[in-house]
Amino acid sequence: MTKIIGLTGGIATGKTQVSNYLKSLKIPIIDADLVARDVESKDQAGLAAIIDNFGSDFLDANGELNRRKLGNLVFSSKIELSKLIRVINPFIEAEIYRQIDYYSAKELVVIDAPTLFENGYNSIVDEIVVVYADPTTQLARLMKRNQLSIADATKRIASQWPMTIKQELADIVFYNSGKFELTKQQINDWLKKEKFKE
Repeated sequence: MTKIIGLTGGIATGKTQVSNYLKSLKIPIIDADLVARDVESKDQAGLAAIIDNFGSDFLDANGELNRRKLGNLVFSSKIELSKLIRVINPFIEAEIYRQIDYYSAKELVVIDAPTLFENGYNSIVDEIVVVYADPTTQLARLMKRNQLSIADATKRIASQWPMTIKQELADIVFYNSGKFELTKQQINDWLKKEKFKE
């Protein structure tokens, strides 16, 4: 029986580092962000649904989704963000289920989803792993990574569920405020405990 783990965290807490490390151990990863990009790409039904609901202003000259423009809209309005989730979620979920089916012979499959709770994917998984970084570290990482002002970075963090709530709902928390070597040790200890690693 395949065990399905939901891997999440806050923006810039280091979830991708954890995901990449698990991938290096040959654990199958279903990346919800990549799935979203696929279903929102040119000529896909997901993109058509976005344009039906938000308008053709969100297409660029090549007929692709203008992600920056849509991002600016949804990250500044909880109503617009909820609307986008409602529109695109059915397409993303269908593809996630298809990939789960594809990996059905594997012992462990990880769904890497930054908005696991916000989008309701937590109902798909057996256990939830949250990657946590303290608020100061998270803000600094996001500003540096995305070249954002304090105001814009704070707005993006605020658009997600608070990390305190995600921690409370998690089965496992990996603390990733410092060196990643320390986080790796936490991951390895967890995999050994779960009998997924010698």
